[in-house]
Amino acid sequence: MTSRLVDVVIVGDGPAGSALAQACTRRGLSTCLVGPDADWEATYGCWVDDLDAPGIDAADLGDASAWFALVLDSIRVVGETTHDLVRSYGVIDNPSMRAALRHGVDHRTAHVERVEVGAKGHRVVLARGPELTARLVIDAAGWPSRFAPASARSSNATLPAWQTALGVVLTAPPDGDLGVATLMDLRPVGAGGSNDRASTIGPSGVDSFAYAVPVADGWLVEETVLAARPAVEPVALLARLAARLGRHPDELLADAVRTELVRIPMGGALPAPDQTVVAFGAAAGFIHPATGYSIGGSLRAVGRVANAIGNAADGVGVIDSAVVWESVWPLAQRRTRVFHDFGLETLTRLDGDGIRHFFDAFFDLPTETWSTYLRIDSTPAETAQVMTQLFKGSSWSLRRRLAFGNPVQLARLIRP
Repeated sequence: MTSRLVDVVIVGDGPAGSALAQACTRRGLSTCLVGPDADWEATYGCWVDDLDAPGIDAADLGDASAWFALVLDSIRVVGETTHDLVRSYGVIDNPSMRAALRHGVDHRTAHVERVEVGAKGHRVVLARGPELTARLVIDAAGWPSRFAPASARSSNATLPAWQTALGVVLTAPPDGDLGVATLMDLRPVGAGGSNDRASTIGPSGVDSFAYAVPVADGWLVEETVLAARPAVEPVALLARLAARLGRHPDELLADAVRTELVRIPMGGALPAPDQTVVAFGAAAGFIHPATGYSIGGSLRAVGRVANAIGNAADGVGVIDSAVVWESVWPLAQRRTRVFHDFGLETLTRLDGDGIRHFFDAFFDLPTETWSTYLRIDSTPAETAQVMTQLFKGSSWSLRRRLAFGNPVQLARLIRP
């Protein structure tokens, strides 16, 4: 079949791939976005100021504030104490975001069978229809990347931990604590005297928390395992979620408008820098290793990556993938990633009591401090400062737990 030559082919038409395709198009690069055009069914929540921050170009993304189905002025976290976080948190309206990010983008609905690397151009072979020839191929189709594998030489070459969740959307907020917008309710099921036996329901030895927010079609309540190796299957959390809501599992499912099953890889190895195909978004490891959030970090990266592609596209022939990879993972962000990986490993070692004490100490920090740690693109110095403040503000019991795994490494990380 006749091949079509373009500057950039982006494989994967989710939010990250769509946003990068639009940014490349706006910079005058001939760009084709390829993907299945499936509905964006995940519930995307993020801090509003993360989409109104340096690095996000309104010309690339449009008015991101118009994407939110709703915005909460505050949201709470419940550990041993309750923290009312006065920082705007939004739930994104997927159709609005999708329409904005796809505007003006050449989008082809197709499945990519393979990418054949060539010295003069890379063939993108589709299951159906004419193939494409590109000067650069980006894999934004999610983790793990099919075309830009992780590096065995990465300093973070361990298997990822998994954040998993099972959620139900109810027609109205449930009675009780989860009828209030909640980022994390870390109390064990049955705490507060409701049903102490319920705390043993669900996967043994695994701690989880509840997340509850209003969404476009009702009220979402999820039971979430923050990070575990191996992964806890989402369906294993149904009985615990039902017990938390004081319902029978069958009754809860019958009353649900819809259900959500969530599996998010946390802390996997970064893509290899010598790959000809460049990963982006979740495929590149943009999922925050200690929280599971990714959309803000991906969208903030769009401008710098599109700029790098545009600068590297001068001349003819293939675009230097190493230059583009360096814009995806600049040195400063790779250093910050070391801190976040340490945070992930710390959280996987803590039991339920330790996790509650950790987040109590974390959210006792000033908002501008803890919010810095939640961004994958904060500077290493900023991130180290957050860790230092957290350690100093923690109880001696929590300090011992934080330093238990590798106290020398912790000291090196947080030293001035």
